Amino acid sequence: MKKLKKVILKISVAIFMIVCVGTLCKQAYGQVQAVTDTKMLQEQMEYYARNIDSNNITKEDILKVYDVISEEYSPEDMADIIEENAKEIQAQGVDKELIKAGANFIRTTDEKEIRKIIENDIDFEKIQEKIEKGEKPEEILSSMVQEMPNEKKVEIATKVVLSNKIVKTVILVLIILFIYGTILRWRIYTKAGKPGWAAIIPVYRQIVMYQVCGLSPWLMLLWLVPILGWLVMGVIAIMKRFCLAKEFGRGGLFGFGLLFLPVIFQSIIAFHPAIQKEEEEA
Repeated sequence: MKKLKKVILKISVAIFMIVCVGTLCKQAYGQVQAVTDTKMLQEQMEYYARNIDSNNITKEDILKVYDVISEEYSPEDMADIIEENAKEIQAQGVDKELIKAGANFIRTTDEKEIRKIIENDIDFEKIQEKIEKGEKPEEILSSMVQEMPNEKKVEIATKVVLSNKIVKTVILVLIILFIYGTILRWRIYTKAGKPGWAAIIPVYRQIVMYQVCGLSPWLMLLWLVPILGWLVMGVIAIMKRFCLAKEFGRGGLFGFGLLFLPVIFQSIIAFHPAIQKEEEEA
């Protein structure tokens, strides 16, 4: 069992580093303690105690252990184990809030992405040296984070954030909304007699939208006026919704729809065949 504790200790320090550098140290601490102390891992520990040379633990050994844990237990299962064994973990000196944060971290983290970070960004040789000297995980973490260049800290932190399932979902939704919003603008510009491709050109797409709304694009220069200009632009941003509704023959209620539910009401303008731009009076 002692042999396996060295393996688990290295995994613990690695995950500690990943998450701490990514400003999520509390979550990682709860995750590591829960996984290493639960009875559900006894069979894996016994297996690796027989098959791993504790005096020559390689990165491949660490990844092998990590793969077994992540394959046999889903993030939800691991989070449940943490919560079920919270009292036992707390008795070992782990803060209650850290345990709770650890469970939340596991539920929202992509374990495959974390594996890539362990494989590519963690120096296990240094960790091994410090473990052999008898240093505690907290001491190893502190010293290695201090030694790590700022560029590397930022790189790992970015990877950790992007491995979060919620963040990935949000990014995907934003990308879809951006693409759909571009399609809507293309359709609206075309209906207004403007070039649809303007929707994909930065800055110019805003100029065309002002023209479609019957406003002067020169108003955009107010962005260059600090504070007062920004306040005026905020008012104009609201006015644009009502101007757009008016240009397509809609009333004030439709303008409120464009203000509070822009995707839905822009879709109506873009795809409803009966809604066309009002002809300008001669």
